[in-house]
Amino acid sequence: MIKTIRARIVWTFAVLVVLNLTSSYWAIYNFYGIATGVSTIIRENYQSVLAAENMMKSLERQDNALLVASEGEMPSADSSLTENRDLFTKWTENRDLFFYWYDQAVRSVALPAQEPLRDSIQASYRQYTLLGDSMSARIKQGAFEGAKDYYYQRVRPVSDQLRDLCFRLFEINQTGLSNAIPQTHSLANKTAFASMMASIVGLILSILATAWLIRSFITPAERLTDRVKQIGAGKIDLKIDVLSDDEIGQLSREFNKMTERLRQYDEMNIDKMLSEKRKSEVIVDSITDGLIMVDAGMQVIHVNKVIADLFGVDEMSAIGKPLQDVVPDARVLGLITRASGSRTTDQEQSITFLQFERQGKTLYFRPKLTTLRDREGSLYGILALLQDITQFKELDQMKSEFIATVSHEFRTPVTSINMSVDILNQEILGPLTTRQKELVTSAKEDCHRLTKLARELLQLAKMESGRIQLREEELQFKEVIESSLKPLQIQFQEKNVQLVPDVQHDLPPLRADEQQISWVITNLVTNALKYTPAGGTVTVRGRQDDGGLRLEVQDTGVGIPQEFLTRIFDKFVQVKQMSGTTPGSVGLGLAIAREIVHMYGGRIWVESEVGKGSTFSFVLPVRSTHMPAPVPGATT
Repeated sequence: MIKTIRARIVWTFAVLVVLNLTSSYWAIYNFYGIATGVSTIIRENYQSVLAAENMMKSLERQDNALLVASEGEMPSADSSLTENRDLFTKWTENRDLFFYWYDQAVRSVALPAQEPLRDSIQASYRQYTLLGDSMSARIKQGAFEGAKDYYYQRVRPVSDQLRDLCFRLFEINQTGLSNAIPQTHSLANKTAFASMMASIVGLILSILATAWLIRSFITPAERLTDRVKQIGAGKIDLKIDVLSDDEIGQLSREFNKMTERLRQYDEMNIDKMLSEKRKSEVIVDSITDGLIMVDAGMQVIHVNKVIADLFGVDEMSAIGKPLQDVVPDARVLGLITRASGSRTTDQEQSITFLQFERQGKTLYFRPKLTTLRDREGSLYGILALLQDITQFKELDQMKSEFIATVSHEFRTPVTSINMSVDILNQEILGPLTTRQKELVTSAKEDCHRLTKLARELLQLAKMESGRIQLREEELQFKEVIESSLKPLQIQFQEKNVQLVPDVQHDLPPLRADEQQISWVITNLVTNALKYTPAGGTVTVRGRQDDGGLRLEVQDTGVGIPQEFLTRIFDKFVQVKQMSGTTPGSVGLGLAIAREIVHMYGGRIWVESEVGKGSTFSFVLPVRSTHMPAPVPGATT
């Protein structure tokens, strides 16, 4: 018994192929028989018809030759003799031709009525030949009148009889050709009917085989597919009926075993899964950070207690509502909306923190967003985490106030020390020895560094606390760059470093505090000079691009290692591996520069390669007169 699907399909199609080949062979064989029979009948009867026709033509030419030869006298004996010879030649040629066609008629397959008729033709022609020879002899003797009478009395009756016999042979074969047509039609009809029946039988068997295959393979597969879909929809208590021992039956048995194990696993773990779900919800609700989760349609999936308290909503009732109905804050809505259009998973936010006022207390949160996507990259959710940094912000504020206080108090004794050193250096209290002069000079330099450090600490503290006073002036960016570079020319000449200004003409005016912008430019150029060896070049470029006014300070110095590029603008960060670090510097210059640029809504960055130099760049937006001024201490 055939059990496998493959064997069933192979055997079914093998039987159908054999049936089709048999039917095709039967049709080809019968049509070949028709063609052969018709060809034989036409060839043999046509040969006899053609032979009879040519025999009559040969006989007619012989009669004409004898009759013309018996016409009698000619103008001259020589010409008459020549013509008679031609006539006798024709007589001989046509006699041979008659025998040739008679032999062709004998060679063809004879019909029953042809045998006696051909014998009669042979006997009559022999008699005709003898009579023709006798008449030829008379003509050669010149007895033309006697030859002519001999022709009409003796030769012509035999010739007419022989012509009738040939014509009868012609008619018999022509009748045979006519009779062959109905026979051919009958044979063709029988063959066509037999081929049609064979085709019908083959078609019926093919339909039956197809139906059998559908019943034994397609239908069970469809039932199995339908049952699998139901099980996939969650009805794991269903069973698949096993109706055969083939591959589908084996698959059904294995699938039943799998669903049974799945059902047991589901019953065993459902309580555990519910427990884990409740545990996860408790953990999420207990964290101090705010958590919002929305789907691709901006419908709220989950919010924790922190978010509910922050925006004054109920946790359970918020689920399923549009995001804007739960979170009215435009900043949070903007962050989540922008994240939905991004292709990356973790979103870097330009806003470093969000400030909220709740119940007379200031709260600070740092936003972090993660997009949830499937394997095809389609968005199905966004997770927004608001990390509570209020404590860190308060500590940072306390640190800034402490630094500002210390810096302010530090300036008074440093100023007093600086004045004392100046008095000693001017030798107002008396002359100094060379050794004393060196000590005073060294003390003067240290006082200068301490003054610079105190000034930078105080400026940074003012910026972070928002207490710095900014002036609004309409500046020409080119003039600000040139005025910032002019005091540095001597330092570049002393170190033998070339300073190359490259500032674009016709730049739009810039509304800013000239002192602050000049400080940023001076700091960047001074740093470039500090880390550029003698013989190097520092290029300062001023341009306008899509973001606003752009300044680039490019040097050919030692460069910055890759690991410091992301931290170079942080406070108190110095690259110790770089040669030429100024003693006493604490790494506040770039941090202050970043704060100033950010106050004006710009951005600052660095590109560097060790051994090839660095390029510090910043862009400031061009603000019109009606645009609001920058807010000190604001962070975006």
